[in-house]
Amino acid sequence: MSFRYLILLACVVGLNAAYIRRTTGACPNVATKEAFDYKQYAGVWYEIKRMPVIFEAGMTCVQAEYGEISEGLVSVRNTAYLANGAVTDISGTATEPFPDQPGYLEVKFPYRPPADYRVLDTDYTTFTSIYSCTNVGPLKFEAGWVLSRTNTLSDSQLEHALSAFTKEGIDATKLVTSYQSDDCKYI
Repeated sequence: MSFRYLILLACVVGLNAAYIRRTTGACPNVATKEAFDYKQYAGVWYEIKRMPVIFEAGMTCVQAEYGEISEGLVSVRNTAYLANGAVTDISGTATEPFPDQPGYLEVKFPYRPPADYRVLDTDYTTFTSIYSCTNVGPLKFEAGWVLSRTNTLSDSQLEHALSAFTKEGIDATKLVTSYQSDDCKYI
């Protein structure tokens, strides 16, 4: 690894420390959605809960949209409002790098290292539960999201979505409620 990469990594880790609980140990080996179908997954999703991460600090009305570019290549567009009211969006791509692990996606955004995106569970029409974990030395940095096809979930739907984390030994209490409402103006 180059020295420049290590310095950059140290800065990112340091910034994330303020926004995400660090723990030590290896990332868990989690099961992803069996027979995951990215074509059914395509479309608009609204963020209902998330683990706090620096790249989403202060964001509200977060929305993600996925669409097929070509066989096995998916477009990813995330939009939101920042704390100052400005609009933000970022576009990237996702692929399934391991065909024998459906639901394990590699997401790439410009000027950022690739990230794993593990679909723990989804019914494609109501909710999806997503987990990401990266080890940096002895530290473990986690991210997770519950997304919905609408900007709300019923209590029972949310409970079902959160159970996907618990089933894999991931502390679902780390997820905080994302701001969504009928007054959000989605991009």
